[in-house]
Amino acid sequence: MLYRKLGNLEVSIPAIGQGTWKFGEDRHKEKEEIEALRFGIANGLTLIDTAEEYGNGGAERIVSQAIQDIRNDVFLVTKVSAKNCSYNGVLRAAEASLERLKISHIDLYLQHWPSQQYDVSETMGAMTELVSKGLVKYVGVSNFSTHLMQEAQYHLGSIPLVCNQVAYHLNDRSIENQVLPFAKKNGVTIMGYSPFGYAPHVFGMKGFPEVGSQERNVLESIGTKHGKTVYQVALNWVLRQEGLVTIPKAVKKEHILDNLNALGWDFDKDDLAQIESNFKIDKKGLN
Repeated sequence: MLYRKLGNLEVSIPAIGQGTWKFGEDRHKEKEEIEALRFGIANGLTLIDTAEEYGNGGAERIVSQAIQDIRNDVFLVTKVSAKNCSYNGVLRAAEASLERLKISHIDLYLQHWPSQQYDVSETMGAMTELVSKGLVKYVGVSNFSTHLMQEAQYHLGSIPLVCNQVAYHLNDRSIENQVLPFAKKNGVTIMGYSPFGYAPHVFGMKGFPEVGSQERNVLESIGTKHGKTVYQVALNWVLRQEGLVTIPKAVKKEHILDNLNALGWDFDKDDLAQIESNFKIDKKGLN
């Protein structure tokens, strides 16, 4: 397993974790979801990402069942909804998440989205309170611009902002304009979600029609050279540089193994040149 530092801390987390978006929404899928998380953890994917918004708390309950006897083996991330980002709202939300997860502390607690109702100072004030009480170990944000990251760090004071969880994949490289350089300079780990983007057919995911796009042809060519699938090429690309981790969701064991097999090889200069010429950085997006 490839590990990356969390921020500038002497803490290492797996470069590939397990996302839980959509978990806990269908009770008929609960057993499969729990088994997938357990299988991933057993194979080194011990970074688990969830949120109070996922399944209205259902995902956290699924995670609880998956980790109940192996809590110390897991680095657990959950998120407070933007609507709960008042000072007292954050404290209540954290307590509710702890109860659903049946744990004594959250390893990494994130503000899920920038709030239109509550100032960053109020939210980060509550985060510092949670850290002081030992209910949260590390603090981060999600979907934050460089300006908002600066604000968050200012109001956290001596507590480091260690993570910004953002969309990052070949079809959305906008964080490379400002967010990623800022994060690297300031010791903020980028945790990329949706590593296969919003057009999974391009990456060969099952259940979607095949397309003969130039972009897919490029990824297929690179994959053939390295004995990897298009899916694995896309995931490896996200992880090609330090300071990045990613949290693909996988319910099937074969998908978890696919994720693991994305590791252990490197692009050459020609691979990266082909990708650069076919997947452009959009100036629009999160900056």
